[in-house]
Amino acid sequence: MATTEEVLVNQQRFFEEYVKCGSLTDSAQLAGIKRSTVKGWYNKDTQGFKGKYAEAKEEYREYLQSLALERIKQQKPSDNPVLLITMLNAEWPEKYRRDSKIESDGVKDMMNEWKEWVKDNSQKSKEDPQVTEAEQARRNAIDEVEKMYAKKPDDDSK
Repeated sequence: MATTEEVLVNQQRFFEEYVKCGSLTDSAQLAGIKRSTVKGWYNKDTQGFKGKYAEAKEEYREYLQSLALERIKQQKPSDNPVLLITMLNAEWPEKYRRDSKIESDGVKDMMNEWKEWVKDNSQKSKEDPQVTEAEQARRNAIDEVEKMYAKKPDDDSK
């Protein structure tokens, strides 16, 4: 059975590795500790392990963010924007994340009115066979926007 001093030293070695790689398994291996030991510390909150682990996870997240920001700064306009988009999703989710919720009641009301208008106008177009090609294209575009609006955030099959 390890002494309190030994546990603290082993935990410190684990956290030093964790903030570099962000993997429980790899950190334990690099620190020379069994993964099951780390899980035991977590489950029993040995020597305040859960709080320290949360701090280490936050430190690793900040490291990743710094790394991503440096890479974004080095990108050329023609480079793949996925990293930039991912960072915008993480840092400004209410604006850039696809599954963000509409917060404003005014926006909700406007969207509901717009949906009603689309519904009413699509009924009228079915009744009127004399629709121009441009008008039909406009209506098709509205239909596509309506489909995108109705699509659930976690439904990537459409």
